[in-house]
Amino acid sequence: EKLVPADPTDRQSLLRRASFDITGLPPTPAEVTAFVSDKSPSAFATVVDRLLDSPHFGERWARHWMDLARYAESHGHEFDYPIHNAFQYRDYLIRAFNADVPYDRFIMEHLAGDLLPNPRRNPLNGINESVIATGFWYLGEATHAPVDVLGDQASRVDNQLDVMAKSFLGITLACARCHDHKFDAISTRDYY
Repeated sequence: EKLVPADPTDRQSLLRRASFDITGLPPTPAEVTAFVSDKSPSAFATVVDRLLDSPHFGERWARHWMDLARYAESHGHEFDYPIHNAFQYRDYLIRAFNADVPYDRFIMEHLAGDLLPNPRRNPLNGINESVIATGFWYLGEATHAPVDVLGDQASRVDNQLDVMAKSFLGITLACARCHDHKFDAISTRDYY
């Protein structure tokens, strides 16, 4: 197809792209001036390290995770009741991303952070970070006064399983609620 790579970008554009990608924010004029005038071979690596150390890094990447977890501060539905203390889960995510918590630990905290024998503690105030991650299970739509209470409870559990499977396994588990999964080796029997 006679395609050729794009020419290298200018330093100002490179800094702008890195800043938006890592923190979601544009660089300040002073940061642009400093980077453009820094001719050292490690200038870009220094910028990337600074951006990764920024508290805005966790804020940006926690937003992506909150989309997966269906984070909201209310239950939705007709009365839209608030999810009290939902902000604690949001803040946990920001701290976890900024602390570079390993992914396997991140998963364990979400699925069973209340059962870990050695929970991760916040170095500043000593709070149990691991247990806060289990707020993941509490997020989701809830009705005010369902007609079928047991059906509503089952729907909430189905939703939790669906979100967990999509977030951590990258699969759609919900199909197996009604029939053996057509693409993944999950039977209806396994699901229930």
